[in-house]
Amino acid sequence: MHIVICAKQVIDPDGVNSYALWGQLEVDESGRAFSTELPLIINAYDDQAIEAALRLRDDGHDVTITALSAGGEDVNQLLRHCKAMGCDEIVRVDDPDGPPDAFRTARLLAAAIRDLGDVDLVLCGRQSSDYDQGTTPAALAEMLGYAYVTVAFDVRVEGERLRIKRATPLGEEQVLASMPTVVTISNELGIPRYPTGRGMIAARRHPATVKTLEELGVEDGDGAELLELYIHEVAGECEFIEGDDPAAQAAALLGKLEAEGVL
Repeated sequence: MHIVICAKQVIDPDGVNSYALWGQLEVDESGRAFSTELPLIINAYDDQAIEAALRLRDDGHDVTITALSAGGEDVNQLLRHCKAMGCDEIVRVDDPDGPPDAFRTARLLAAAIRDLGDVDLVLCGRQSSDYDQGTTPAALAEMLGYAYVTVAFDVRVEGERLRIKRATPLGEEQVLASMPTVVTISNELGIPRYPTGRGMIAARRHPATVKTLEELGVEDGDGAELLELYIHEVAGECEFIEGDDPAAQAAALLGKLEAEGVL
């Protein structure tokens, strides 16, 4: 069974929030990217997608796990993390200057998956923590002609099909899906395992296989264009309630809430 993990490198959400709170988050002259240097990490949902694949291996299935991403050489750091987690192979589609377009990304990933040729299951995070659109997995499934199941937190092999548990507003839902299929993994799956020391050493010795757009035969097509990024003003206010004892502090807090019309 060949499983492909589609992983994305994103700006650390905690870093964005901290810089914004302290007024140090800035957009460059193009208005389409941050000029502030921010830490980059693997999208958290994609980490959980790797965990879902590893659990299938833990169940005793003979699986090969390939991590796939698109971008420039900085993405190699992300792929080394995937290798350290337990992925067998890592592949990067070389696209250093590609725009943040989910449909373009789906075309690149679909071409790379076709190039692999024997894929049974594609696991993606339910969405990315930078744009939170969740568009790429759906577009990818459409381009590949695969079945598509969303917000999964448990994936198991049952004969020639997959039994998948989904998280819905009304509770758990179970579906059976034929393979090949694209499945998006949600945070209900749980906390992913940490890379082992042996895995991290192996990852440093295992370079990613790089595929160019020309090798994959990818051509530009219609997609979505990012027009502008802007930063909301964030104000942090903290006031300490004075008082000789908890009862006095509670009375002072109650008085402030009443004065501001909250109570």
